[in-house]
Amino acid sequence: MMKPMKSVKRITAVVASAACLLGAAACGNTSSNDSSASSSTSNGPVEIEAWGWDKNAHIAIDKFNKSQNEVKVKYVLQASNTATQQNFRNAFEAKSKLPDFVQGFAPLTTNVSNGWAEDITDAIQPLLPKYTDAAKANASLDGKYYGLPGVADGTYAIFNTDVLAKYGVDAPKTWDDVIALGEKMKADGGTVMNLAGEDPSGFMQIAQAAGAKWFSIDGDNWVVNMQDEGTDKAVDIIQTLIDGDMVSHQTYQDKPALYNYFDSGKLGMTTLAYWSSTGYKTNMPNTSGKWEAGNFPQVVAGKDNVPGIISQVAFIPKGTSKEHQEAVIKWINWQNTPEGYEAGRDPDTNTLGVPAGRTDKANLDVEKYIDEAIPDKFYSNDDEAKKVILNAAQNAMGGFDLGPDYDAWFPELQDQWGKAVAKQITLKDAIKNVQKFIVNDLKDKGINVKEG
Repeated sequence: MMKPMKSVKRITAVVASAACLLGAAACGNTSSNDSSASSSTSNGPVEIEAWGWDKNAHIAIDKFNKSQNEVKVKYVLQASNTATQQNFRNAFEAKSKLPDFVQGFAPLTTNVSNGWAEDITDAIQPLLPKYTDAAKANASLDGKYYGLPGVADGTYAIFNTDVLAKYGVDAPKTWDDVIALGEKMKADGGTVMNLAGEDPSGFMQIAQAAGAKWFSIDGDNWVVNMQDEGTDKAVDIIQTLIDGDMVSHQTYQDKPALYNYFDSGKLGMTTLAYWSSTGYKTNMPNTSGKWEAGNFPQVVAGKDNVPGIISQVAFIPKGTSKEHQEAVIKWINWQNTPEGYEAGRDPDTNTLGVPAGRTDKANLDVEKYIDEAIPDKFYSNDDEAKKVILNAAQNAMGGFDLGPDYDAWFPELQDQWGKAVAKQITLKDAIKNVQKFIVNDLKDKGINVKEG
């Protein structure tokens, strides 16, 4: 039987003894990561071990190791993110030696609640000036840092210019504009956007943009509130689109059919991150060159909020020595230099992602990488698309906490979302059901919780 949590602050201080949410995690594990075992002598570099599933990571790591003599990184390639999670959990439960860095496979609060993540507040300080407030918010909890900063690639929208011309409208700037276009398209058998029955991420993005805050900490309790004003606004938008039959329901599990529909001229818009455009360009020949990029539609007029929900945060495992924490930070800091960032270029495709969540102090030429991310003849106006992508990269929101039991509640959200999209229940009832599930799940895990 797991002991009830007496204080939420214990989550952010040491190990949350009752928050084992990914199977039979080792509650109250007191083992430490004996990082010193991999250190060289005082005259040599500090040797650290990193786990991840990027098959090309060793290329950049080799360049880092050769660029200086203070830190040497050993990269242990994992089969996948799920394999990384399982292997790490096995090592943690067995009280075996842990790596010094783990590529993100779970939300920040999952890592902290399970006692997996080290408090790196002191060690991370030299890195922080290179990241935006949003990126830093995604790595911190209750004023302490337990992960490495980062944001999801900011979301924006693309609009079919033939559709806009047909109905004599400008690209929607608000969700009210989206709904108005949907009403026009419905009469001709078109749909303004697609809502896949298995994917509630678009709803979550609207909620974040509207200011929703589903999880927070109040004293000794987690507070769960999926009934706040921001969530209600998102619910109203989605419910209006569903009730008005303005949306299609192509599944991402059948990509050919989804691409065919997007390319048919019957779809008015979709939201995306920049990297999706390459697949769209390849698989949507009929509409290539006919997609106008625009900011994520405003939930509140005048506020161009860019959703940036992040569900996986890289971390330094609990028990890692201060020396090894600092060595990891030196490595990550190098990745945020022009030399280090370029070292991450994919050798097979010669591509490199758009750096998001960085400040000018990183000295990264963001616009250069945006130029590289623009597929030839996909957008109707490349210059405007670059401005939109730059805004998404620099202004993505952070701090949308996913709570200590994300792996438990997200499948429930998917299930409830699917029912709402199919008109079996309202989305408002679906979200109430998810909140009830979360509260019961946390109570079952012995975690203090209350509803907002």
